[in-house]
Amino acid sequence: MTAELVVSVLPGELRAAVLKDDLLDELLILRDDAPPQAGDLFLARVQRFDKGLDGAFVELGLERPGLLPRREMPEGPGGSVPPEGTALAVKVLRAPAEDKGARVSAKGVSAPVPKDLKAPARLGGGPGGAQGPLSALVARAAPQRVVCDDAALLKQLKDLMAGDGDFDLHSTATPLFEAEGLEAEIEGLLSPRAGLPSGGFLLIEPGQTLTAIDVNAGRSDGRGGAEAQAKAVNLAAVPEIARQLRLRGLSGLLVVDFLAMKNPLDRKAVAAALRQAVADDPEPCQVFGVSPSGLLEMTRRRGRLPLHEILCRPCGLAGSGREKTPETLAYEALRATVAGALGQAVGKITLRAAPPVASALKDGQAEALAAVEQRLGRAVQVAADPLVATYELVLG
Repeated sequence: MTAELVVSVLPGELRAAVLKDDLLDELLILRDDAPPQAGDLFLARVQRFDKGLDGAFVELGLERPGLLPRREMPEGPGGSVPPEGTALAVKVLRAPAEDKGARVSAKGVSAPVPKDLKAPARLGGGPGGAQGPLSALVARAAPQRVVCDDAALLKQLKDLMAGDGDFDLHSTATPLFEAEGLEAEIEGLLSPRAGLPSGGFLLIEPGQTLTAIDVNAGRSDGRGGAEAQAKAVNLAAVPEIARQLRLRGLSGLLVVDFLAMKNPLDRKAVAAALRQAVADDPEPCQVFGVSPSGLLEMTRRRGRLPLHEILCRPCGLAGSGREKTPETLAYEALRATVAGALGQAVGKITLRAAPPVASALKDGQAEALAAVEQRLGRAVQVAADPLVATYELVLG
């Protein structure tokens, strides 16, 4: 199996994708303003030790303190725990949720801490650092080829991999993810529907308490009878379910509604296939049995934020729907600007955008906008326009 790593960078955002035999297998999106995710580093301050939880609450500078379990603490004299007020470099093991703080570890963390930095604080070093999420992705994927649109990061990756592989700098006008056909794939990951090779499809609906995944036969071949078809469709769905969990970053309690199977051996075979499919998942998974009606429960650790939480925000009645955040649209607009304006002989480049998107471009994404202007060799005028739904590029 061949593995390729594709990495695209704008100031404030890093996107990395692993393709195995040309199929998208893992996706990593890091944003400077996003909540912490697994692998992020902090200089934490110990608040207090909780005997019931057998761990210490630590300040991270976030809304909720993190939990540092005893087994993840540095070894003190006589097995003692760090006293209150101690500053520790920690790594996030589990991303925080709405009602829970992050779970962290202080073992094996050797992040450089500036002398004048006071806890709590987020530690820098960039995603390409020795212990960053991108480095963990590289270690898992062991890619034979790396394509990146940032020369400095490409050099970091080459050093990280000791030059083992092919390293290519992407420098054409077409944005890297678009050139690799990945933009459409990411867009598809925000849709409830995911197709299956058999002609069936999955319906994936994340909720506040659990994620429901419904397996549908669709136009799949029904030869061999209903029982044989149900088993065949369910087994064909298993690798795609495992893949969608990784790509969408789904976690917590997940309920899969397989096609009903009367034969207990068929149900055991489907559950066993799913356990095998998630065995190499970067987040630990626990898979239970399939009921006669086809329901299977499983859990997956919340190591990273779900993709829909990174790219979207709640909207609609009681927040039951989702729409892309202004920040997500701002980055899309910048990539579209490079694609549309690079190398074009135009006197003026204007990006007309909905007011929230224009605000994001001028404030949070100002550094990314400056980087695009530097690449284009000219200024990009951002104009807030309430009549524009998202953004429009105007060349003139």
